[in-house]
Amino acid sequence: MVNGKRNRHVALVVEDHQGVVDDLAERLHLLGHDMVAVPSQEEALALLEAGQFCYILLDLQILVTSNTRIPRLEAGQSLLRSIREQYPARNKQDRHCLQIIVMSGFAKEMPDAVWCLQNGADDFIAKPFDTPGQSITAKIGECLQRSSRTSHAMCPIVMELGKKKSGIVKNQVSAARPLLQLSILGGAQWKRTGVIIGDKELTLPDFQLVLLLKLVAARVVSGHGWVHKISLGSKDDAGFKGIAYLNSSIQPFLPDGIPFYENDKQGSYRINPCIAIGKIDHEVLVRHRISEIRNLSSEITGALAADG
Repeated sequence: MVNGKRNRHVALVVEDHQGVVDDLAERLHLLGHDMVAVPSQEEALALLEAGQFCYILLDLQILVTSNTRIPRLEAGQSLLRSIREQYPARNKQDRHCLQIIVMSGFAKEMPDAVWCLQNGADDFIAKPFDTPGQSITAKIGECLQRSSRTSHAMCPIVMELGKKKSGIVKNQVSAARPLLQLSILGGAQWKRTGVIIGDKELTLPDFQLVLLLKLVAARVVSGHGWVHKISLGSKDDAGFKGIAYLNSSIQPFLPDGIPFYENDKQGSYRINPCIAIGKIDHEVLVRHRISEIRNLSSEITGALAADG
C-alpha cells in the first residue's frame, strides 16, 4: 500500500493546477490524511497499478501525459472510466469500494455533473472549494463512510474487494489475495450441514446448502464463478429470495466490509472472489440423503482433483 508504514488515509489527487494541489494538501493535512498528486492521466494510471489509495480526487480537465501542456476534458473523462473499470466492485450497501470525487470549475454545468455520476463518479464538487453550500472535507468524510473506510485499518481489505475481479483460475483469484476460506464439512444434524468460513463455524439447512454448492461448483468448474438465478432455482424474473436467505445465514459470520456474494445486476451471482474455497468433505457429502447434494459434491471434487 502507498502508505503502508503509516496508519493514515492516502488520497490520489489528479490535478494539473499547482495552486489547487497546495490547497488540497493543506485541507487533507488538517484531516490527518496524506496524498499523492499527479497532473496527468498517464501518471495516475501508473500510480494505480503500483499502489493502492483510500479515495480519489479527480479534476476533469487534466493533462494526457506529463509532456503535454494543455489540459483536456477528455483526459479526465477517460481516466474516470478507466479507474471505474479497474475498481468496479460495490459493498453490501451497494456503494463503490473505491470512491471517486470529481472536482471541476465547471461543476455548475449540470450536464458535466450528471455525466460523471453516470460514468463512475461517486460525488462532484465545484472549484473553488470555498463555494457556499459545499465542503470538500465533509464530502471526503462521507465517501469514506460510504466505502466502509472510516477506519484506515479497513482500507487494505476494502481495496482487495474494490479491484476488478479478473483472471480467476478455478478457486483462486489472481487479481486479489483471498482473505477468507470457505469449507464444507458435511457433518449433518437435524437436516443442517456444517460449514466453516474463516474461523467461524455455522450450519446450513439443506436448501441453502444446495445453493452454496452450486455457487462453489461454478467457481471451481467454470472459473469465473457466475451462476444465473434460474440455474440456482429461481422461477421468475423477480429478485431471487434464495440468495437472500443464504446470505442472511452467512453474512453475520463475515468481517465488516466483506460481502458474501456479488451480483452483476443482470440476474447472476457468485461468491465474493476474496473468499477462497477450502476443504469440501466429499466422503461425508456423498452419503447425503439428497441426491442433488451428492451430485454437486461429486462435481466439485472431480474438478478440484483435475485441477491438481
